[in-house]
Amino acid sequence: MDSGNAALSNSEIADRLMTLSQLLPANKENFYKRKAYRRAAIQLRSMSESIEDLVRDNADLTQFPGIGPGIRNAIEEIVRSGTLRKLEILRSQSPDPLLDISRYPRLDPKRVLRIFKKLHIASISSLKEKLESGEIANVLGLRMAQHVQQGLSETHALLLHQADRLCSTVQDFLIDKCKVKRAEPVGSIRRRTELIEELSFLIETDDFPSIISKIERFGGRSTLLHSDHRSARFALSSEIFLDIRVASEEDWGQALIESTGSRRHVRKLGAATGGLKALIQSKGPFATEADFYRAGGLAWIDPELREGYDEVQRAAEGRLPVLVSLTDLRGELHAHTLSSDGTASILDMAEGAASVRYEYIGITDHSQSLKIANGVPADELWKQIRFIDRLNEKSSAVRILKSAEVDILADGSLDYPDDLLKELDYTVCSIHSRFGQNKLQQTERLLRAMDNRYFNILGHATGRLLLKRPGYEIDIERLATHARQAGCFFEINCSPDRLDLSAENARIVSAAGVKVAISTDAHAIGDFRTARYGVDQARRAGIEKSSVLNSLPWNSLCLLFKR
Repeated sequence: MDSGNAALSNSEIADRLMTLSQLLPANKENFYKRKAYRRAAIQLRSMSESIEDLVRDNADLTQFPGIGPGIRNAIEEIVRSGTLRKLEILRSQSPDPLLDISRYPRLDPKRVLRIFKKLHIASISSLKEKLESGEIANVLGLRMAQHVQQGLSETHALLLHQADRLCSTVQDFLIDKCKVKRAEPVGSIRRRTELIEELSFLIETDDFPSIISKIERFGGRSTLLHSDHRSARFALSSEIFLDIRVASEEDWGQALIESTGSRRHVRKLGAATGGLKALIQSKGPFATEADFYRAGGLAWIDPELREGYDEVQRAAEGRLPVLVSLTDLRGELHAHTLSSDGTASILDMAEGAASVRYEYIGITDHSQSLKIANGVPADELWKQIRFIDRLNEKSSAVRILKSAEVDILADGSLDYPDDLLKELDYTVCSIHSRFGQNKLQQTERLLRAMDNRYFNILGHATGRLLLKRPGYEIDIERLATHARQAGCFFEINCSPDRLDLSAENARIVSAAGVKVAISTDAHAIGDFRTARYGVDQARRAGIEKSSVLNSLPWNSLCLLFKR
């Protein structure tokens, strides 16, 4: 490649690998190759080092996960020649519809070609029309429509767990490569919001211009959009914005305050303290946030609460909650196994729970109507109940709870008969079908379900999938009131693409006096790690340990489940 050309970003190299995976013939021989190219593309997008620089420095790319000799050779060819011969050959041999699809690396060609055939279309423009009209969802199902919507989306937002990985990479880059004195994430990622549209960092440095220059090479190439003597904004090649602000050691605390809170929070903070500038001039500067709060006559406000609701007033009155923490959780109440759509056995999931020091784990495999998730027939659930009883008799390391994720059917009835539900320790009841019902219909459906004496916890209350589907509408205030009266509870689902309840809905539920379960909805042992995201969501809602079901020991919790 001509040295005068602009440097290739890691994302541009990754796009070529992703396109190659799309255009490889979908046969048995290429199955693992396609997966390998996709994994490598994901790896490249997460790296701070410039892949082009590494290639030109003759670095061994196979040191990085997911990059073997074959993919290394492909990357080197892209960097040195500007093209990839294998990709160009496939492009020349591919029909026009497949080429059209390959412009969108997040689309699965096999799925989209199936849509083309079913709906008699042959272009991405027609695909967009069918998506917007609802025809894809009606003819091929909601999941197919969700895949297309996500694949065609141009959003720059990241799920919180994805942003966390990138945030860690950026922070390491700022400290190790840029040699800043310190770098702290601020803004929405410090408040732990569920979607992150930009990463923001506060840094301390004596040479900001050199930092700007180095960040422009982050991930191969990052575009500088704006800069002045104390701040800069970049568009990273990983399709998200990066904001950098400089602060000194003496004003670090006030800069953290101003950079972390939402605009509404900062305005309310100013109103409560007689103006931030006036406070800083009269009593500042402030090296720590604690110094700032003390000078303003306020209690410390946890970052997750700094959204601009009533937290400033409560801080002035000394009424802030002591927020739940990850260490408060004593067990898991929503986990799947090989019996439905999980990846591990009941015993393996129990051992996984023990490894994170849980005292109990509830096995909540899907109920019989959810065929797509290999729902458990009633007779098989009876067998599972007896099997769990035998396991509990043999070991006391972790108590295994007998449960199920019971589908709430369209009419509000539950997916197992009462005589079977009675044998369970508790139930998680969820909607997985008929999302098209309107707000009143869905609310009435849930109210009827809650009236069943064997209903305990409402799972992922709105059915949303972040960046994929908004979820169905419900009257959360009415449901929270009914749950309190009926002795039912809600779940905060920790799955990173659910986080359902939302923080807003969790705040409403908590204010109604209803406890919540913070549950991972684990389908694999590694999913227990996602508990932190449910805790983040609970903290944003101002929820304390006393309002969390699985902060209780089982001998106390089981009493709450008896109706």
